[in-house]
Amino acid sequence: MTDQPKEIRAVWERTRALGHAIETLDTRLKALEGQGLAEALVELSEVVQRLAEEPKEAKPSVWNWGAFNPQQQAQAWEILLEWMEGTFRPRWPRAYREMLGYTDKPTSCWYQHPDMVEALSGLMASYHWAYSDPESGPLRVAEWLDRWLPGAVRQGQFILQDCTGFGPDAHKANPWESKAVEQDTDAVRRRIHMLKAGEAVG
Repeated sequence: MTDQPKEIRAVWERTRALGHAIETLDTRLKALEGQGLAEALVELSEVVQRLAEEPKEAKPSVWNWGAFNPQQQAQAWEILLEWMEGTFRPRWPRAYREMLGYTDKPTSCWYQHPDMVEALSGLMASYHWAYSDPESGPLRVAEWLDRWLPGAVRQGQFILQDCTGFGPDAHKANPWESKAVEQDTDAVRRRIHMLKAGEAVG
C-alpha cells in the first residue's frame, strides 16, 4: 500500500481532531443543560432589568443661596433653622454657642452674615452626608466630628471676630467703608482694562 500524500494525511488528522473537539463540546453542553443554565440566565436577566428600572437615589443638592429666589430662600431658612434648633443646638451645645457667638453675649447677629449662613449650610449638608446617607459608616461620622464640625466652629468665630454689630440695625452699610471698597474695585477694573488694551503686563 502506497503512502498517502502528506496533504491528505494532514487533512485527515485535522478532521479527526475536529471530530474529537466536537464530541467534547457536546458533552460539556449537555452537562451545562443539566445544571439549569438556561433558568439561571433568565433569572439573571430579570435581576438586571429590575435594577435598571429602580430609580437611583437623588444626590443631595448643593445649596446656592445666591441663586435662590425669595420662596426658595424662605424654604431654605426653614430647613436650616429646623436643623440648627432640632439637631445642632441640643446635640453639640458648646459648638453651637462658640460658632454663633453666644459665649460672651446673650444674642448674636449670625443670621445677618451671609458667609455665616453659607458655613452653617455646609455644616448641615456634611452632617447629613455623615449621619443620613445610607452608604455612610463610622468613618464618615468620625470625620464629621473631627474635621467638619471643628472647622465650621473656627469659621464662625473668624466671621464674627471683628463684628461689633448689635441689634437689627447694626449691620447697615458703612458709607465710608463702602466708598473705600468701591475705590479699590474701580482700581482693579482699570487694571483689567489696561491688560486687555495691552497697556500693562501681568
